[in-house]
Amino acid sequence: MLKNTTILGTTKITGLLGNPVKHSISPRIHNHAFSSLGLDYCYIPLGCEPNDLEGLIKTLRALKFAGANVTIPYKSDVVPFCDEISDLSQLTGTVNTLFIKDSKLCGTTTDGDGFLSALREDNFDPTEKNIVILGNGGTSRTLAMILAHEKIPATLTLVGRNISKVQPLAEEVTQKTGFEVTTGTFTDDSTQKKFLSADIVINCTPVGMNPAEPFSPISLKQMHKQCYYFDAIYNPAETPYLKQAREIGARGQNGLRMLLLQGLASFKYWTGHTAPVELFNLDELLAAIEGK
Repeated sequence: MLKNTTILGTTKITGLLGNPVKHSISPRIHNHAFSSLGLDYCYIPLGCEPNDLEGLIKTLRALKFAGANVTIPYKSDVVPFCDEISDLSQLTGTVNTLFIKDSKLCGTTTDGDGFLSALREDNFDPTEKNIVILGNGGTSRTLAMILAHEKIPATLTLVGRNISKVQPLAEEVTQKTGFEVTTGTFTDDSTQKKFLSADIVINCTPVGMNPAEPFSPISLKQMHKQCYYFDAIYNPAETPYLKQAREIGARGQNGLRMLLLQGLASFKYWTGHTAPVELFNLDELLAAIEGK
């Protein structure tokens, strides 16, 4: 059972900065970890409008927060407010973790750690694999930069609906990392070949998130049994994309484990402690997300 933390006069505060944040599972994750490890910390939602972002950052400083996570749509917007950012965040242009070091507000990203750890937890190694990323938003950008920078893939392809949006991102990744990234659209004949030779396809689009629009970003004919299918979406637990993968007998996972593991990486920046993944049951977290 997920535990709640006890708030005292000495409690150090952390939280989640974004818009919206009211449906986030992160407070449950972190407060359970704080309570389980006996740490005098708490984690709260910090939703704000874009015009209030600078004021909220000043509040974090004034109230001496231990740190915060940053989610959509502010992962890039918070960068100018940091005193220091990690080399990784300089590369990706994003921050998902704020923490205090030597009285300075520092920023880094743990999204890559969360993603790669989630794959390892499911016994999938992306090294020297043909990787296709769907989408050109913030998650696509971060994962593409990290994979290319670490020279993990054999090949890396970004696929989107509009080549005019995908191509600039691919060129930037290539220029910054020295790893050549190719592009395509969902309907290109050349992209179909990429799909059929892919070892892992990563969905970073929002397609499949809305139950009222039960669609997959790719069709069954673009999938094959030997490929691993990762969906950054975790609610619903099985998107149409992952349902298709299951139907053809392919392996894959949703984004819940990635969310948990990137959060636990942030946790260590704030507390100096490692929260074991064994503290959590993914089915219990999913039930909390779905309000069961």
